[in-house]
Order: sequence, then C-alpha cells, then structure tokens
Amino acid sequence: MPLTMLSPGKEAVIEVCRTKETTKKFLEGLGIIPGVTISVISEFSGNLIVSIKGSRLALNRGVAQQVLVQI
Repeated sequence: MPLTMLSPGKEAVIEVCRTKETTKKFLEGLGIIPGVTISVISEFSGNLIVSIKGSRLALNRGVAQQVLVQI
C-alpha cells in the first residue's frame, strides 16, 4: 500500500519506491530504502512527516504515494 495510506502512529516496512531514478537516489540518501521501518508522525494537507532511523523527514504527497509499504 502507498505510504499515504498509513495512519499516523503506525509503523510499516518499505517495500519499493516507484519514483524516477533521480528521486529514488535522493530518497536512498535519506535512508528510505526497502526493508527499513518507517512510521508516519503526522499529516498536513496530504504531506507527511515521517520517522525513519531516528530522524524526522517531510515528504510531499506525490512522493509519499510512490513509496510502497507493508504493515
């Protein structure tokens, strides 16, 4: 399921990023790679604040929809 469907406070494991290659490399640099646990902290106008590896990141809705996760 897309990361945008994950409820705040829930954790999931990243399966795949279906983004363009340049965006995928950028996300990998932030630690958003398959197999890593990610959780949604909050949502504002569709954009997400997520927690990954002890860091908080902001992702816009378009990118977050292309990150697929598994609960």
